Amino acid sequence: MNIGLERPIGLEVGHTYHIRLVVDDTIGTLYVDGVALNVRMYERPGESLGVFATDGTVEVRNASIARGLKRK
Repeated sequence: MNIGLERPIGLEVGHTYHIRLVVDDTIGTLYVDGVALNVRMYERPGESLGVFATDGTVEVRNASIARGLKRK
């Protein structure tokens, strides 16, 4: 049942994008420069995150994974 799982997004060469993934129970929200892409998960998410590019390259900098909420 993987119909509609891909969410293509057009990106500009040389532009730096700020990406944040938030998982809250069964909802996953990926923010790309403030634009939200949502998904409902019916199985427990994995322990890793994969990033790939079609017809290009990806450079990932300043990546981190946090569990729980940041408190100010």
